[in-house]
Amino acid sequence: MFLPENIDLAHSEEYNLSIRLAPDGFSFSIHAPADPSIFHFQGTALGNKLSYIDHIKKLIFDLGFFSQPFNKSSVTVVSPYYTLVPDIYLDKGELKDLFRFNFHEEEGVVLNDASPGRAYHVVFNLDEEVHSFLSRNLWNPSFHHHTSSLLQLFESYKREEGCKSCFVDFHDKSATIICFSDQELLSANTFSVVNPHDTTYFIASVWEKLEFNQTTDRLYLSGNVDSQKAVTDILKKLIRHVEDVALNPAVLLTEEQKRTLPTDILAALCV
Repeated sequence: MFLPENIDLAHSEEYNLSIRLAPDGFSFSIHAPADPSIFHFQGTALGNKLSYIDHIKKLIFDLGFFSQPFNKSSVTVVSPYYTLVPDIYLDKGELKDLFRFNFHEEEGVVLNDASPGRAYHVVFNLDEEVHSFLSRNLWNPSFHHHTSSLLQLFESYKREEGCKSCFVDFHDKSATIICFSDQELLSANTFSVVNPHDTTYFIASVWEKLEFNQTTDRLYLSGNVDSQKAVTDILKKLIRHVEDVALNPAVLLTEEQKRTLPTDILAALCV
């Protein structure tokens, strides 16, 4: 694998390394916090020839540079298995119980990702062998859930005052939907996107349950919106105010990268 000429891993401590683990894909990015012109992203789909952990091991060993001492090394887990817990109710000794209250059959290491103001935590899981392997082979890695950067982005996003806001991000054959009433977080959920009618129904159901107003409240779209044209066309007929999320990452990206990179990656680059 060839990195761009402006990335010199002899000085790896100048760069941040970010790995993204999707259900059927592995990707990573490298960027220099001090130089917005330095950014590289690369991803690959994971086939069926090897197990998930064996695919990851092969990629890490084949590429060979992940264990270097980067300025920061982080791992983002893309998964529908998470729950939000207010900080006042979080007891680290009870993380597994909190997580398995909602997901009885999910195994692995249970982790938590605090919101910037520590008002709540995203509690999620990761396969134990994957967590152990990456902990050993990356330089002091931190583990995050894909909703964490989305929540931070959408919480601070400029919205119409006095209106409820619904953010829908399409990614990895899934959709993450996050809703607010002014600055109050109402809900966050991730579900599989397979059938346009089911997807539309789920989003409409969230609006109904949270008593959104189709005339005055706002729907914001992000991610792979083009792949969901059948869904968005229906939503625009049902909801008066629909607009795309505008992102301003602190690195120089091509138009194609702005259009195709997952929103959680772009959101992390905006802070």
